[in-house]
Amino acid sequence: MSAVEAGTRARRRAITGQHHGGAENADHEGWRARFEEASARRTHAAHAPLTPVRTIVDVSAAFTLDAIGDAWSSSAFDGPFYQSRAGGGYSIGVVFVRSRDGNTGTRDPSSLGGGTVDEHLIFEGLSRVAADAVVIGAGTLYRDSFFSVWRRELIELRRVLGLPRHPAQVILTVDGSPCPDDVLVFNVPDVPVFVVTSPAGRDRLSPALEARPWVHAILGPSLAEQFAQLRARGMTRFCSIGGRRSASELVDAGLVQDVYLTTTSSSAGEPGTPWYVGKRSLSLQPVVVKEWDGPDGAVRFEHLCVR
Repeated sequence: MSAVEAGTRARRRAITGQHHGGAENADHEGWRARFEEASARRTHAAHAPLTPVRTIVDVSAAFTLDAIGDAWSSSAFDGPFYQSRAGGGYSIGVVFVRSRDGNTGTRDPSSLGGGTVDEHLIFEGLSRVAADAVVIGAGTLYRDSFFSVWRRELIELRRVLGLPRHPAQVILTVDGSPCPDDVLVFNVPDVPVFVVTSPAGRDRLSPALEARPWVHAILGPSLAEQFAQLRARGMTRFCSIGGRRSASELVDAGLVQDVYLTTTSSSAGEPGTPWYVGKRSLSLQPVVVKEWDGPDGAVRFEHLCVR
């Protein structure tokens, strides 16, 4: 067993040890049916044919990284998918697709033109296949929000890595604005949810949290302290998938090591919505650059390390 596999198996035991039994919920069966329906729909979509990927640059040997993958994923991605090792106890990667104009703002990332490789192999695939938790800002939630991997080969890779079927779900919200009664992610008792929020946000969500013992409020004076609490619960690898303000706050807090950025040939998205809107002057060092043919022309993927 590799060091990566041994570590992920240990984290699986730690994270799943936090689960509680299901809570009384009048709409429990309705949510279960909705989850099964959404899962079936996403699983079907995830098995679309993948366009061949070609490697343009690979300087991964110059970095301290973990290589994630197996024979199938390495063939589909033209090599391993890399992530930074957990320095200081954990690591975080942010994932974005943007138009050729640099726009990332959209309710449907697939509309930006990354094609099936970006949507199913990277965004809903390799970027989160080894993650203990997926992180998302509350502003990007919608009714059927739930963040996992859906292609059978990647489901199998999570199993081999010793990880639960679905990653834990981490929601960033200062004011506690999400309504758990309206969003799928809060209503899957087998999957723990961690709401990173303020005391006021916790108080606002308190009735919903009391009815859902698998949903936990994480408080603290800073994002660094809040993520340290998540680390204490056994999570070491996080994948942040949106939105851009939440990702920028993670970068500004010094918590992000990896940026996975797909740039398409499409002119789409909400104008003036770059992936990073924070306060730092970022130094991003390329690790790998890959390309494939998308619906509107060449698509470029970059793995960049934050330094």
